[in-house]
Amino acid sequence: MNAKQYLRRIRFLDKTISAKLEQIEILHAQATKITAVLSNTPKAESPEEQDKLAATVAKIVDLKKTLREELEEYISLKAEAIRLINSLPDSRHRLVLMHRYINGHTWEQIAVCMHYTYQWVHRLHGQALVEFEKVMQGDKS
Repeated sequence: MNAKQYLRRIRFLDKTISAKLEQIEILHAQATKITAVLSNTPKAESPEEQDKLAATVAKIVDLKKTLREELEEYISLKAEAIRLINSLPDSRHRLVLMHRYINGHTWEQIAVCMHYTYQWVHRLHGQALVEFEKVMQGDKS
């Protein structure tokens, strides 16, 4: 795996976790949806409604389990990436990689933040990836 693929995993996991959190919110809203009853006598839930609720709760439990696993992977991967990025000798390289892969900023945001042109940020990013690759390879040996 090259440097770019390694660092992209962080962003991918971040987006995956966000999507799962959104799914859990939607399922939770469906499970807790309350409808108004316009009768004085209480109505018992039908077996179909109970089955739907049980299936929704089971989906929520499954999603939370996979979410927990992905969060653990995300946290350890991010910590390792930060450690490797911080070992780069050039502070500009560290900064561009942190902005892009750790903070998830766009190229435009990075250019504004670093006071560089869009093109220079891309060039700097390429240099940073080369240096990061060296650090990654050195870390494995």
